[in-house]
Amino acid sequence: MADTLAEKKALLERWLQTAIELELATIPPYLIALLSIKLPGNREAAELIRSVMIEEMLHLALVANVLNAIGGKPRIDQDTIPRYPLTLTFEGKAFSDRQFPINLEAFSSAAIETFMKIEQPEQPRRFTTFWAQDLHVPALTIGEFYHRILDVLAELDWDHPGSLFTGDPKRQLLKDYYWSSGGEIIAVSDLASATAALNIVIAQGEGAWPKPDGNAAAFTQEFDMGHYYRFSEIFYGSRYQRTDDPAGPPSGPKIVVDYAAVYPVKKNPDRKDYRDGSALNKLNDAFNLRYTDMLMQLHEALNGTPQALYTAIMNGMHGLTPVAHDMMKLPLDSDPKAVGCPTFE
Repeated sequence: MADTLAEKKALLERWLQTAIELELATIPPYLIALLSIKLPGNREAAELIRSVMIEEMLHLALVANVLNAIGGKPRIDQDTIPRYPLTLTFEGKAFSDRQFPINLEAFSSAAIETFMKIEQPEQPRRFTTFWAQDLHVPALTIGEFYHRILDVLAELDWDHPGSLFTGDPKRQLLKDYYWSSGGEIIAVSDLASATAALNIVIAQGEGAWPKPDGNAAAFTQEFDMGHYYRFSEIFYGSRYQRTDDPAGPPSGPKIVVDYAAVYPVKKNPDRKDYRDGSALNKLNDAFNLRYTDMLMQLHEALNGTPQALYTAIMNGMHGLTPVAHDMMKLPLDSDPKAVGCPTFE
């Protein structure tokens, strides 16, 4: 068990870095599933996936603000970018009961089921003293992991007042540098603002609504569904109603879901899948150059150049879409029934 302030703070910094990597890791699978949809079909499903993906970008920024606020240094580099298929890990360990592959693949029932597993809500929380727990036991869900981060933040701030939030305020991502329909960014300078920032991540990821019997089943009282429930609506092909029990399936209006109306992208592609000099090879390289630039700009934005976030999102994320769509219109030499998919290298 960590004993000193330095050891506890180092553990906290590792967990926050892991959280950044977890948020980043969800974006490529969600993006590929979204882009593989042949619009105008599956429009409601596409909008649900898009809303989750946008919020994941916000979560990454909020977690980075917390890490910067305690004097840490967020990293997005060759050692931290995700590779697929991916298994979620905490402290270098896979979830003991949730070892499933996260793939780059087309919109499908299997893909949506995987997304539901990623965003699985935590069980009702046991309110115990944090330091009586084993700090190195991996959390069962992402929500539980964030609650443990909140616990250690509160413990350190309580035990060592004035010693935790010592980061440079100039490293904070502010409202001027981030905007989207996914929510509002929070500058972090103390325990209250750190808690508010991470509670946004938890609520958007797992928030539900009160059960019909009035017992709270959620983090908010508003009818704002977390990511698991949005993916659940796609999976079951129905909308949730306020009277539904979050523990069960939705019972509201039907959603038209057509898994045949997609581009049959290559699952978990590798650069060697595209013949040297071919159109797919050139497009994939162009995509990966843009992706690399975006990650570099994102790293800069999280490490003292917050204005780079605009470039990362506008020129990076938005610039990836047309290249990916061009790839999805070209069949593979090795399998004419499959089309190209970016490799995110």
